[in-house]
Amino acid sequence: MAAELVANGQAVGLDLWRSGDQSGNTQQAARRNADRESVGSRVRFESGDMSAKPFPDASFDLVLSSLAIHNIEDAAARQKAIDEAVRVLKPGGRLAIADFRATAGYASRLRELGIKDVERRGLGWRMWYGGPWAATTLVTATKAKG
Repeated sequence: MAAELVANGQAVGLDLWRSGDQSGNTQQAARRNADRESVGSRVRFESGDMSAKPFPDASFDLVLSSLAIHNIEDAAARQKAIDEAVRVLKPGGRLAIADFRATAGYASRLRELGIKDVERRGLGWRMWYGGPWAATTLVTATKAKG
């Protein structure tokens, strides 16, 4: 869905592509999905760890994470994933993290890093991760310019 909003440039999907984590999680399946949604020409897929992103500093206007960071078991490594998201974000760029665990910690870390406009909000019942006990929260923020 995010790739549909890309007027110029390219959306980049980053994953470890381990089917043990997610049923059917392969780069080929992601490519097929992008092609079926008619955004294949605007999407590139990379293999890599979100706590050590294989991209230069200030590479992206927008960084999205959807139900992913909670998969990192170690709290310090989750914090590193947040740090990396900020590192690859361009000044003035936006960050959006949807997750059902640890979002208060994500927001706190973003504030520690000097990111502005950090907000958290629930995404409602359609984004429950199995039930109301695992409601998804969205954290949004903006990286300061210069």
